[in-house]
Order: sequence, then structure tokens, then C-alpha cells
Amino acid sequence: MTQKIFIRKLNHLGQECAHYWGEVLSCDAHQVTVKANWTWSDWNTDFGVVIATGDFLIEQFFFDRWYNIMALYTPIPPPLNENDTFLQSTLQTSLSNSYDTDKYRAMLKGWYINVTRPTKMYPSFDVSFGAERVLEWTDLKLDVWMNPDGQTVTLDQDEFEAAKSEMSETDVLGAQAALPQIEHEMREQWRDYTNAQIAQRLAKRGWTIATAESCTGGLIGDTLTNRSGCSAYFMGGVLSYDNRIKRDVLGVREATLSEHGAVSEQCALEMARGVRKAMQVEVGISATGVAGPGGGSDAKPVGLVYLGISTPHGEAVERHVWPHDRLGNKRASADAALKLILGMSE
Repeated sequence: MTQKIFIRKLNHLGQECAHYWGEVLSCDAHQVTVKANWTWSDWNTDFGVVIATGDFLIEQFFFDRWYNIMALYTPIPPPLNENDTFLQSTLQTSLSNSYDTDKYRAMLKGWYINVTRPTKMYPSFDVSFGAERVLEWTDLKLDVWMNPDGQTVTLDQDEFEAAKSEMSETDVLGAQAALPQIEHEMREQWRDYTNAQIAQRLAKRGWTIATAESCTGGLIGDTLTNRSGCSAYFMGGVLSYDNRIKRDVLGVREATLSEHGAVSEQCALEMARGVRKAMQVEVGISATGVAGPGGGSDAKPVGLVYLGISTPHGEAVERHVWPHDRLGNKRASADAALKLILGMSE
């Protein structure tokens, strides 16, 4: 039986500023996940997304964290019929590539993260109320938005600064400490979402994939294999740290290595082509670069990374210069590789 829950949103002064109903999807000692419908007027947000009547939220409320996470979805359009125009058909095909069909048969618009006090939940003692439990969360002004492509923006810093004098020191410190925690949590959620999208698109085309990695040390393959069921499309990888492996296993030409170097557009593309051939897959993805902290030069600075991809529908190379430490540069490269795979598998 569906469990309803009554949700109260409070401002930083403890005053109720909104309330709504939700359906409990899961609950444990650390969090409760709720589905709630957007029943208010359309909201043209400052971050370029319209939240419209009929959209719904999958909300994660935490009892031990200073934030909650709201994944915003819009329902899938009805099936095409014979009277639909070519333009309508093309539009729906494009939209369907963004559907989170593994879970909700809907299109993800993005994630809205509220910085809050830890959520409270307590029983409803009014038997006529219609809900067994009441959930209460306190908005501390700061918010973060993340697009499905992983781009994030922190919102309402001015409002937070203006309200700090009305908050306790605990609230201020808790809100400020939440931002780096949110960044880490949302990167993980984005990787899970993107992995699911990659799996869906590769399955739709019947494609398989393999990796050729140098500077990322296998992190792209590690990320892809974090998803259960990846053996249906992920065939393996070549960790080609040494140029001999690039040449002898992946078929990178000696002329490429001598004229352009291992950290080059040309080498990245030949690595992607080579692993595609060696592993007999449809998609080859590669990474070569300078992770740091040493090994850089004026021409090829620390953080310079080339990503290559080869598919039946085309090839591409991306150049990035990351500003992080060694581990951060590796992580940023692996994330960029996921985006590149997703874009090339549309």
C-alpha cells in the first residue's frame, strides 16, 4: 500500500513557507525518498529551466546531512500516431534520448539541491490527517542546481549572506560545510545517471565499447564498470601507459609518437581506433595527457589531456587543460570521457 507523507518546508526562522504531499518510495535510518508532484504554477527559474505543472520530483531527504536532493522530471510524451509530422517525430526521438527510462519513464530536467538543517520526521497523531508521518525540512537559503550534463551552479549566495545574522552559528557553519559535500555527492549521482544513459544508448544500437587509457590509469573503465550489467556492452580495456604499448598493442604509428608525441590529438585518435580494432568493438574511447604534478612543459602543461573516440558514426578528439591536482585531473578526464561517449552514441 502506498504510504503518503505530509511535507513541511520551513524558513530559517522556523516559519512554514510551504507544504505538500508526497509518496514514500523508500526509508531507512539515514534518509527517506519521496515522490511529489509539482502542483504550483509554472516557474521560470534563474538557471534556464522551466518547472511546469505535471512535472514531478524524486526527493531525497537526509536525517544526518545538511542538504536534500530533488531530481526534477517531466513525464514522457504519449506515443506517436500516424498523424504526427516528421518534425514531431524527430523531436520526440531527440527527447527520448534523455529519458531516464530505467526508473521513471520520464525526462530528467536536472537536480535541485537545498542546503538545509538535517531533516526531521515524526508520526502524525491526527488520524483524520491522511498521512502516517510528517516530514519537516528547514531551508537555509543556499541552493545548488545541476544540469543532466553535470554543469553546476550555486544559487542565492546573496540571500544567504543577508540572512546569516538571523541564523545560529551552527546553521551558518553547517550550511557552509554542506557545499563541498554536495559537490561530491552530486558528481556520484551524475556518474550513475550518465552510466545508465550510456548503457541505454549502446543497447539501443547494439554497440559494445572498450577503453585505451594512459593518463587516467584505467579510471574510465573503472567508472563504466561501476554499473551492474555493464558486461553486456563493456568488453575491456588497454592500459597503455608506456609508448611501447601504444605502438605494439594499439597500433599507434611510430611517426605519430615521434612527430606529435604521446600527448597529442593524433595519438588520442589512433589509440581510440586501435582499441576498437583490437577489442573488436563499435566504440573505442581513449585518454592521453599529463596528469601531474610533474611532466609538464610550456607546450604541454600539467593538466593537458586529449580524449579520443571512434565509432561507426564518426570520430572526435577533445582537448582539455584541467586545473586540479593529479587525482583531480584524472577524475575530470574520466568524467569528460563519459560525456563524450554519451554525445557520440546519440
